[in-house]
Amino acid sequence: MANSSAPPMFIIEERATPHPHELGMGAEIDRMVERLGDLAAMIARDRPIAEIVKETLGDISELFGIGELIIEITAEDVKPNLHWATYGIPAARAKAIVDNLSHEFIDDEMLSLVLSEKYRVSKNAYYVPSEEWLELTRSDPFMDHPSYYQHPENVKTPRGSADSWHEADSYKFTVRDNNGEMVGVLEASYPGTGKLLLKETLEQIELFVEMIAIAVGRERSHVALAKKRAEPSHKTELLEDVLKIASSVVSERDVRKLSEMVLTSVSSLFGFARVELIVYDESEGVFKWRALFGHSPRAESEVQHKSIPVDVVFEDLAEGRKIGKFAYFTRAEQRTSRQMAYEADLDENPIPATARKKDEMRKGDYLAFPLRDSASRVVGVLYPSNPLDGRVPDMATIETIEIFTSLAEVALENARLNADREQALRLGGQKTEQLSRILDMATGIMYIRDLDQMLDTILKTLARLLGIRRMVIGVKHAGEDVYKIEALYGFSAKAAEEIKKITYPIYQVDSIVDARPETRGDLYSRWWEKLGRITYYSPAEGVKAISKEEMAYYPDPDLIRMPRTGKGRWHEIDYMDTIVVDKMGTPIAYLELLKPRDDRIPDSDTIEIIEIFASLAGIAIENARMLQDHIESRQDAELYTDVLSHDIKNFNQAILGYLELLKSKMDTPDKVAVIDKIAEQVMNTSWLASNVRTMSRVTFDDVELVRTDLGGVLSDCIRSVSQYYPGRRIVVNHTIERNTYFILADELVRELFTNIFTNAVKYDSHEPLEIDVTIEPVYAEDRKRWRVAISDRGMGVTDDLKPIIFDRFSKAPKKKGSGMGLHIVKTLSHRYGGKVWIEDRVQGDCSMGAVFKVELPSA
Repeated sequence: MANSSAPPMFIIEERATPHPHELGMGAEIDRMVERLGDLAAMIARDRPIAEIVKETLGDISELFGIGELIIEITAEDVKPNLHWATYGIPAARAKAIVDNLSHEFIDDEMLSLVLSEKYRVSKNAYYVPSEEWLELTRSDPFMDHPSYYQHPENVKTPRGSADSWHEADSYKFTVRDNNGEMVGVLEASYPGTGKLLLKETLEQIELFVEMIAIAVGRERSHVALAKKRAEPSHKTELLEDVLKIASSVVSERDVRKLSEMVLTSVSSLFGFARVELIVYDESEGVFKWRALFGHSPRAESEVQHKSIPVDVVFEDLAEGRKIGKFAYFTRAEQRTSRQMAYEADLDENPIPATARKKDEMRKGDYLAFPLRDSASRVVGVLYPSNPLDGRVPDMATIETIEIFTSLAEVALENARLNADREQALRLGGQKTEQLSRILDMATGIMYIRDLDQMLDTILKTLARLLGIRRMVIGVKHAGEDVYKIEALYGFSAKAAEEIKKITYPIYQVDSIVDARPETRGDLYSRWWEKLGRITYYSPAEGVKAISKEEMAYYPDPDLIRMPRTGKGRWHEIDYMDTIVVDKMGTPIAYLELLKPRDDRIPDSDTIEIIEIFASLAGIAIENARMLQDHIESRQDAELYTDVLSHDIKNFNQAILGYLELLKSKMDTPDKVAVIDKIAEQVMNTSWLASNVRTMSRVTFDDVELVRTDLGGVLSDCIRSVSQYYPGRRIVVNHTIERNTYFILADELVRELFTNIFTNAVKYDSHEPLEIDVTIEPVYAEDRKRWRVAISDRGMGVTDDLKPIIFDRFSKAPKKKGSGMGLHIVKTLSHRYGGKVWIEDRVQGDCSMGAVFKVELPSA
């Protein structure tokens, strides 16, 4: 009963002492059965797990006279909703007990010992006598605590008689699921009679413990279903959360606060218990710790005085450890002694000796995401570790963390620029205005919007800041092997239209960044001069030729033939390209300056500002493309599903026509039966295609429910099922009326009932085939609902399959079909706020057919 997390819990203190006739063996069987029925009803109504456990503990206390009860739910997926519950224990003691147990004063080894066969007294009940408990805890006094007892002073008092209760006695009941896995432990103390409990009483209490087990199993099913439903849209939702948080992160100007926000965001968004950030100190040539999340105060204090050599950091970024576009994974056993010397809290991360499981991420493992500046230099590293689920993130999560890392890069650059701006306030107004514009632009980049609009905004902002009169941005289109002009500033509408028709081969632009001066050039320029980290200047004297199309760049052609007016002056056909690169340093665009404000070659300060805006353009391009790729992938998946479903149905219709023609020529019943069998399998493929398309729509389409005539839907489905199986004699007994029963649904509701009717036909070989359909009102939680019952006379569903028959990947044997149809029935029932289940048509005899019952709220 040990877990280190802060436990969700509830406490019920003292309750009225039960009357003697209600205690132990005196409890009336009818009352016990009634209470068990009430609990079963609560579970069936999907009441919260905490409410069910609370009611169960109250029943055990009242019916069997148990003075104190404490339960721990150990199922990890249920803990967020309920971990601890106490009953009959004063709040102060209850909190002290839970606190001691949560901090592992009683370890797993001791728990295994007291739940061993030695102490078993019934199926799931264990009795630990005080004499043995005190002996077990003698070697470790921290295992025992005064809060465990009502009267600690009586712990060492001898037992009064062999059957009397002692202060240090305890009963433990294990809560187990259908597979025998322990999902909780209930401890019962202080029986009202002052006597040890009889075996019959223990067995009766076990019935209530089993109700808790059922409730826990139901809760786990809900958690799993919710997780499964969330999977298709998880990446999109996570991306939206990243962008929402990014807006506040990017707007933060204080470096210390920003670092803490980045680490907190990575932890909360992606489920890491620890996150670390180091940054490069250019003045000292080393990396330094900037912030820690999830570490001890001691570690946070110690790392302030540590610096990390560059080569140690780059071991984490080795190519062999790469698992994403720019994500790296280091296992605990891969760490070198030199690396470990620079880690925080090294003594808390021993390398486990057990074998590593698939996709396991254990203590000592860590991810590394490098932060790069506009010149693609590594200026920091983000280290997430200790994932809450103990697994290496999947690729979709890795990609989303990479997006967040890109945003963090800009945010940190913003913070640095903000520090520069603070200094610039003392030097003059122009530099301050420039930096302010950059910060505002950087914040705007974080919102993925129309790329053309964003690029236009970048050029307009540069024009306001630096007075540039003409410039363009060209973007790489790898599929076409060219760069195209995507944004312009300072040109007439006609000139802009002509310029956008011009394309440049990729090799021509990419050759500009070639490290060798003798190879840096293209068809238009003999040489380039490097003026900044990623900026190259082509003087007029090096221009080889200007094409006819390129004359659109020059509104005054006469200036082309004029000589340069002086050293440092700009010529009409000078141009300066700032190369925009992605995270890997590969060119993806260029920002070309064609006419500066003062007709002078830009100085280093101006070039630095242009390079910052070029980097922002690169982030805008990458973010927009990443989002577009995601949208197109989703649209393609939906299109392929629609096309596949449509084509399969068309093909099958043709096949059925040929089979019907072939059937008319058969001369024996056996041959006709074979044709009918083939036709049935063809229909099954049509249903599979239809179900795949339905599942796609359920997964991706927005839900918009309208008032729907349930009677009309059922009547249409009854008529359709006979048309789907023309070779079968189908009789449907019903008194369904149109415009009488209404629900909130969409057009997919027909798929819900059509799948049930189809299932009835598939699994019933009788001729004629008979189906009964009824509809009646029921009331639950003061709300009217319509209950539809569809009865068949087929092979039925055994009791062990009833709970899982609707699961998509259940282990239920399927003789026909993919099993997707019943999963769609369940999914759509929940979509409309209802539920579905199966009963035997003849109670107690599943072989006589099944009854599918669907309950939907009335509208």
